[in-house]
Amino acid sequence: MLFDKDGTLCRSDGFLSALAQARALCCAELSGDPGITEPLLLAYGLRNGQLDPSGSTAVASRHDNLISTATVLAAAGHSWGQARQWAQAALDQADAQLAGSKALCTPPLPGLKPVLERWHRQGLKLAVISSDLGPSLEAFLQTHGLRHLFCAVHGAERSPRKPDPAAALALCQELGVEPQRCGLIGDAADDLAMAQGAGLAWSLAFTGGWSVPFKLEGSHGSFANWAQSPEL
Repeated sequence: MLFDKDGTLCRSDGFLSALAQARALCCAELSGDPGITEPLLLAYGLRNGQLDPSGSTAVASRHDNLISTATVLAAAGHSWGQARQWAQAALDQADAQLAGSKALCTPPLPGLKPVLERWHRQGLKLAVISSDLGPSLEAFLQTHGLRHLFCAVHGAERSPRKPDPAAALALCQELGVEPQRCGLIGDAADDLAMAQGAGLAWSLAFTGGWSVPFKLEGSHGSFANWAQSPEL
């Protein structure tokens, strides 16, 4: 069984909002252009202090956010080479500022651990597939005492990467599980499309991981509370 991380296993909108703000401020400082902050925050999916669960900070990889950051800078009149250099430096600086607190600031969602322990006891093979990087995934699982429940993690530094269906297929192969005997739980349309494209047996949308309400349905429906998770 495959799981997304942010918004599915953990509550991360507070941390990701802080990350988006740090990236935008770093870009403004590096470029000397304070006016770039607002369009960057909009590109990151941060509106009126709330993070859009379908926005780039919530669902896209670090690489994709780097490209969107450079694009906003280039649209403001800076050369592509300079824009990409500033974008890379801004993301690096923001990561360094917040890296130490990330695992602690992204706590598991209420009711999650008992469900995972039950499925683990039942012999289900569990794995994480995320747009976050592998070391960050490992830190989250280790910090919150969940690592022993998962057979594998597939982060954005691996190729193919989420949301390419080939990433889900590669993880199924790593688990030794046929795609037709595997399912996915995620909180984004990309997660569900990846499951369908990979030919997984089912997908479920988890909708309780963000402060902004949203509707999403997997092939076998949705749920918003891990304490009321469906039986598999």
